[in-house]
Amino acid sequence: MPTLKELLAQREALQNQLEVARQRQAEIVLAEIVAKMGEYKISLSELMGHNVPAKAQVSAAVPKYRDAVTGATWSGRGRAPHWIADKNRADYLVSA
Repeated sequence: MPTLKELLAQREALQNQLEVARQRQAEIVLAEIVAKMGEYKISLSELMGHNVPAKAQVSAAVPKYRDAVTGATWSGRGRAPHWIADKNRADYLVSA
């Protein structure tokens, strides 16, 4: 039966082998991604989402509510921030 020290050494060796295998696999996948980018003429900026066609772009939401104390704003989209949750939203409307 192996000792604790031997088992810990085996675990460390396996972890090193796993890291090497993960790195090799990542290099293979990266090469495949680069090849597909070349094949389909996809630029790095397109891949990163910086060169999205105008139709696909989401417009920035205009603030609809403002906290007078902190100046924080909220568009009314998504989850309500703590400063307006469970309160009368009319009191926080941004004037036109």
